[in-house]
Amino acid sequence: MYTSGHTDVILTKTDGDIMNHEQLTPSQKIKAIRMATNCIQEDLAAGLGCTKSKISKIESEDRDYSDEDIAAAKKFLGVEKAPFTKKEAKAFKQQLYRWRDLIKNRLTDEARKKQEDLKVITKLPFEPDLNMLYRMFEIKLTLTEALVVKTNVALAEEMLLSESLLIEEATDENIHHFHYNMGTLHIYKSDFKTALKYYLKACEYEADVLEKDISLNVNLAICYSMLGKYALAISMFEEAYPHFDYNRNSSIRTYIDSSLAINYIRIGQVSRAKRLLDKCLLEAPGGDGKFFLSASYHNYGCACWKSKDYEEAISYFDRADEYFGKGDKFYIENVYWKIRCLINLRKGSKAKLLLSEVKPYIEEDRHHLLIFESLSHLLSINDDASIDFIEKKTIPYLVEKYEYYRAIDYCEVLKSKFTKWSNKGYKRRLLDLTVIICKITDEITFGEEMIFNEENICGHCPGSGHDD
Repeated sequence: MYTSGHTDVILTKTDGDIMNHEQLTPSQKIKAIRMATNCIQEDLAAGLGCTKSKISKIESEDRDYSDEDIAAAKKFLGVEKAPFTKKEAKAFKQQLYRWRDLIKNRLTDEARKKQEDLKVITKLPFEPDLNMLYRMFEIKLTLTEALVVKTNVALAEEMLLSESLLIEEATDENIHHFHYNMGTLHIYKSDFKTALKYYLKACEYEADVLEKDISLNVNLAICYSMLGKYALAISMFEEAYPHFDYNRNSSIRTYIDSSLAINYIRIGQVSRAKRLLDKCLLEAPGGDGKFFLSASYHNYGCACWKSKDYEEAISYFDRADEYFGKGDKFYIENVYWKIRCLINLRKGSKAKLLLSEVKPYIEEDRHHLLIFESLSHLLSINDDASIDFIEKKTIPYLVEKYEYYRAIDYCEVLKSKFTKWSNKGYKRRLLDLTVIICKITDEITFGEEMIFNEENICGHCPGSGHDD
């Protein structure tokens, strides 16, 4: 069970008005900490080696703590490293942002150690803004750890729900971090449309943060990429690229290179993609190196597919297969593109063999069932039933799921067929298909929301995204 760490202790002047923390004297701050930690006056007096009467008089503002008393009280209450002055609060905020940088670079073990010194802020009821900033970064750390410990996603969601009750009274800085974390939570849920809304909201408050986090650009790029807005994704990745501390975490550089490459491939800039993928293959880091090697081989295969080097593409997909576990989503995606190459090479028997091999792994997955059934229809593309399936089921579904790169592929196959056939009905279907291709191209290039009329073959507006 997560508790947010905020306190119900309210500090007032003698006239009953709520006091600003900057108006509080050190004595009042010590009293606030004592009350928030359920420490009675007798215990504090014993800790300071004085009488309860002295503590009572100080808290009644009849006298003040000496500097020695303040230091002793802070030590006794466990807040020795806590900020009491405006200057100390400013320095503490800078420490929080340095902690965030560790989290951003996925140095989670180091970040957890650093947290031990920083959580002292949760004992200060008179520093609500720093308290919330600490909790925002704690949630960010929990989400980062969720890359390994999946149950942390549920914990992070619980933490964010708790903070949402306070967000209306938060500073713009904390509102920014709250929306940033909400965006990341929805990325983990593969709800990229909602994630994008939160990230864009975070952008509105970005000017109010102490230090800009260029990772926001990367996360925006991920959303744009998953929602088919490939040109926007590229611009976000390129803006982020020069600003990362790649020396601390080389996997980030490899990840961005690979992500940039796949988006270049999808807009047809294959040469640029291959140059980046060459770097990925040379610089794949240790530890995660296996994952990045496999992803780079797969993406290289996609680049070769785009440039119609189908045999070379298959050789890269074969290399990627060495790293994928049978049945996992990367294996299935790799097999898909391998079959697609075989179909273009007119190697139907090999394509059918791979289709039968992958079948046991996709039987309970509606998404993969449809896209692999679509491949089987490509094998009999001259058949009217197969053309109808691709036209009325495959393309609308892929558009709905924002998989525009696949949708364009099937559109081009049908366009080629309709162009060759002179039948009047096919001319009308070719015209409809051309409209769809233009709409998809606009979405890829300009990122505008696609809207189809009911009479168009793609049916309706895109729905929720699908994880590539």
